[in-house]
Order: sequence, then C-alpha cells, then structure tokens
Amino acid sequence: MNDGEGGLRPYTTLIDEVGAACRAAALSDPTLDCTSFNGGVYNAGYRNSDVSRDPYDNNTGQASQALVKNSAQGVALTLDWDVTDEHALRVIASQRSSDYKSGLDDDSFEDDFLSFPEIGEADQTSVEIQWSGDFGNWDFVSGLYYFTEDGFNDQDPTFFLGFPGFFVASQDMTSQAIFANFGFNVSDALRVSAGLRYTEDEKDASNRGFGPGADSSADFDEISWDLSANYTLDNGLNIYGSIQSGYQSGQFPARPVCLFGDPDCFIASENITAINYEVGLKGEIFENVQVAATVFFTQYSDLPYQVSDSAGGFGFNTVNLIVDQDSTGLEFETTAYLTENFLVQASLGYIDVDVDEKDGAKPVAPLTPELTASLSPELHIPMDDGEIVIRADWSYRDEMFGEPSSDPARQTLIESRDLLNVDISYTSDSGAWTAGLYGRNVSDERYDNARLNIGDYILQILSNDASEFGFRFVKDLLRLTVR
Repeated sequence: MNDGEGGLRPYTTLIDEVGAACRAAALSDPTLDCTSFNGGVYNAGYRNSDVSRDPYDNNTGQASQALVKNSAQGVALTLDWDVTDEHALRVIASQRSSDYKSGLDDDSFEDDFLSFPEIGEADQTSVEIQWSGDFGNWDFVSGLYYFTEDGFNDQDPTFFLGFPGFFVASQDMTSQAIFANFGFNVSDALRVSAGLRYTEDEKDASNRGFGPGADSSADFDEISWDLSANYTLDNGLNIYGSIQSGYQSGQFPARPVCLFGDPDCFIASENITAINYEVGLKGEIFENVQVAATVFFTQYSDLPYQVSDSAGGFGFNTVNLIVDQDSTGLEFETTAYLTENFLVQASLGYIDVDVDEKDGAKPVAPLTPELTASLSPELHIPMDDGEIVIRADWSYRDEMFGEPSSDPARQTLIESRDLLNVDISYTSDSGAWTAGLYGRNVSDERYDNARLNIGDYILQILSNDASEFGFRFVKDLLRLTVR
C-alpha cells in the first residue's frame, strides 16, 4: 500500500496568437485558410504576456489544483499444491484498489479560464488457476484466468473558456481467458515451445459532460499464440527466436464531446492486435563481458492514437485515430568488467516506426524517440575497512513528437535531452552502513516530456527533475542471521 501527496507537475501554455493574425488578414484576403486555428483564449483577451515568465511556475489561482494525492492498496494470495511428482496446481488471487486527486490548470494564468480538477477511483480483482506438468523432456502450463475492474474519473467543476461544466467517465470491465503452453527439450541445448490463449472481454462505459453524454457496451474476443526456440551454446550463451501474437481489447474514446445525439461519438475501436518477430542472444560473449541483444519487427493493427482538440468551443474532444503501424528496432545492453575493480554498463535502443497513411496524411508515432542510450562507468576502490564506489550515469533520449503529427506548424516537436547523475559512496567492510555524496541531473537540464496542440494553445508538460545535490547515509539498525 502507499499514500502520497505532492504538487502539480510543472507545465506551461503557449497561446495561439498567430491564428488571430490569420483571421484578421482573412478579412481582406478570403483565400487564406485559418480553419486550423480556434483562438478562444486569444479572443477572450489573454496573451502570452499573461503567462508566467517562469515556465516552472504554474501560476494557478485555483487552490483546489495545488495538491495532488494518490493512494493504493492491495493483497495477493498464492497457493501451490504438488499433486503428484509430475503435476502441480497453483492458484493466484489478488484484489487491488486505488484513488487519486489531480488535474490541470491549462491556461497558466491566474484567472479560472481553463481548469480541470480531477478525482478518480478503481478496483480490480483477479483469479488465475494454473495446472502444470513436468515429464522430463517436455512440460506444460495451462490455466484459467478471470479479471474484473470498475473505475471512474470525475472532473467537477471544470472551466472551459471561462464557462463552468463537468465531465465524468466510468467503465466496468470483465476479462476471461483459457491458455496452455507446451515446451519440449529436443536436446540438452535446444528447447522449443508453443502456446495458445483464448480471451473474452466485456466493457460497459459511460461519459457525461459537455453535451448529453453517452453510454455504450462492447464485447471482444481473440485467439493469441506464440512459438519460440532457445539454443544454449557450450559457453552458456543463449540464442533465441520467437513469433508471438498479441491482443488488447478495443478502447472507447477517452473524452468525446457527444453533441446532437451523434450515435458514432462513443463507439469502441476494434481489437488491437500485433504480431512480433524477435531474435536475440543473452549471456557472456567474451570473458567478463555480458550482453543482452534483441532485434524485433512488430506489426500492429487497429492501434488507437489519442487526438485532442477544443471541439469548436464546446469542450475538449479526445478521440481515437485508428492506424496500422510497423515497428522495427533493436535493444542492446552490456556489462563489461574491464578490470577487477572497474566496470562499464551501457545500453542502446533504436526503433523505426512506419505508420500507414490515414485520410491522406501520414501520422507519426507520438512520444516515440528513435534513439535512446545510456552509459554508466563504475569504479571500486578497496580500503582496509571498506570500499569506495564512484559511479556516473548518463542517459540520452532522442527528439520525438507529442502528437501523431510531424507538421512543424503544430509546434509539438520535443527536443532531445541528456541527463548526468554522479554518486560517490563509502561502504563499511561489514556492509552495515553506507555514506555518500550524490548529484542528480548535475547540469540542470530542463526539457519537455510532452506537447499537445489543442488548437487554442499548446500545452507543454515539463520535466520534474531539477538539479539536486545531497548527502546520503544508510545504516542497518537491526541485522539478524538465522541458521
């Protein structure tokens, strides 16, 4: 269980003033197309000069927005029964619940013009029964799965362009599945396996807010499967390959504006499916050099991208843009012990995403950097009564787009960023205590984590890891050894 309180995540707003200039020019030049601009914030008299000069000052005038809370608790029970020497039964049952208070004051100025306080709750229950067997060269795991969840989020009162309102969304879900996986050891080095799963999902959802709202239900089912093989070389290095299908039930729009009884405003998407082809290796390729490397190709069908706009002044309209997507990439991690006391850990990730054209335009995968990397050297200095450890961690994230569009005019390109952490610590010979100095984000890198073009303005969600330096001391107050 946990219970936490904090403040609003930093964000700032860029008000659309260009659209107003476009509309003014259109009065004398009817050929100008200004339909991509809304201008509700500008027309109300607000300018970017009203936004705080410090982007890390939310500048909210709403006390209800300043406190963010979350709590969660859960319990799980696992029962194992060795029925025979070959057969075993396992039951896994759990129950979880959570609630939160959050929200956004999107306008980034003191007036209550665009504010969306939010509370929410969710409860989950799951039960899984597994029947497994091990017969030497072959084995299996089979079972039944049941899951149910009900939850809601409530935004009340909201203010959209200065007008009060509310938005409430809820969903109940039930999922049931039957599955089996069989493995066979062809030899001491080669193992193959195959699995099959059938899933049924049922969702009941509703929303109320701007417009009359809507209720809807949907049923989904899918068969998913996997084939894999693993070969162990004489030196212990594992080479593996797999072909897997994946499934997620369809999604209802997150925040639709259902005006004039539109029957299509609140309909779930089709099943989200994927087929993943993957090969890789894990283990020690050279003496004191461990690696894990994977190359993959994934084909997604009916993948929903969330797209938001201000719905012509009636409220936020968040709907699903359904696309087909191919992702090709690699992941590489290594730990190299260059000397007895000096090691280097490194990782590299690359992904190339190709999205099929949609309505004559070619979307991009949002919040998906092409390249990620990290490098962490670590030096151990033995002492007579302990050890000094000096470590640095550098990480890099490539540029990416905050929404499914690469149009430069929408200004949702998120620049690349790199972070550097350092740590110098001393650990006693017994390991009972550690003292050290640390620095997090030592260069005080400031960057965007997300950008969303609403039409009236661009919302920028900012980083929340400002530079931090400190001293850390850890001591075991009680250590017990039981023999």
